[in-house]
Amino acid sequence: MKQATIRQESIHDSLAGRRIILRPTSPEDRADLMDETSWAQRFTWSEIKDLAKYVRLYDVPEGGILFTEGEQDTWFGLIASGHVEIGKEDLGKERRVLATLGVGKPVGEMSLLDGQPRSATAIATEPTSILLLSREEFGTLSEEHPKTALALVLAIAAAISQRLRQTTGTLVECLPDPGSDRS
Repeated sequence: MKQATIRQESIHDSLAGRRIILRPTSPEDRADLMDETSWAQRFTWSEIKDLAKYVRLYDVPEGGILFTEGEQDTWFGLIASGHVEIGKEDLGKERRVLATLGVGKPVGEMSLLDGQPRSATAIATEPTSILLLSREEFGTLSEEHPKTALALVLAIAAAISQRLRQTTGTLVECLPDPGSDRS
């Protein structure tokens, strides 16, 4: 548990260095915030209360950078208010917006699951509040409430699947017509 506390503090310090501020809240307050989002539809009230014990609420200023492409931090967030723009550099080093996420949308979920560096950059486009779960706290949740942890993983998998379907739909429009090179 001491290791998780140390890692949680380093995440907090990293976010504080970006002017992202931890807002003191009770687990009940965090459960109520989660319950007000569409994300909550995937969970029972008991699971929401379990999750609320492990997440922390942060306030992000407009223009605040949650994470940058290539960073190694591993946390997942649920947007409680505001909007976050997800962007990635193209081959020409130009930043391209991939998505704008609003209330009830997950952000950073892939790094929570696979521990890999961030694949994109996330920036708040307005003052935003986010419920954050570190990978270490996720490990503790998994040990103490395995059914809730499984429900979270399934919800994250559903969100990733939905985004992949959208991406595939967009990508197919960019592919050349298979019959166009026939004579």
